[in-house]
Amino acid sequence: MRQPQTLLLLGIITLTLLGLFVYCAALIDWIQDYRTGVYTNDYAEAVLETAAILLYTVGGFFFFRRKMAH
Repeated sequence: MRQPQTLLLLGIITLTLLGLFVYCAALIDWIQDYRTGVYTNDYAEAVLETAAILLYTVGGFFFFRRKMAH
């Protein structure tokens, strides 16, 4: 009975770290694109990538406030 709980916890930790890695990679890509001027040529890409990062960040704050900050 103990092993399924351990596997579930390991899976949650792994997915959390993977999500953090993907978020950081997207943020680094956004910063590099902003600095190199990619967004001056393609406004749609700028809006979509900025909105995705902002939505993920706001979602993280709401999750933290609701689940962790009690």
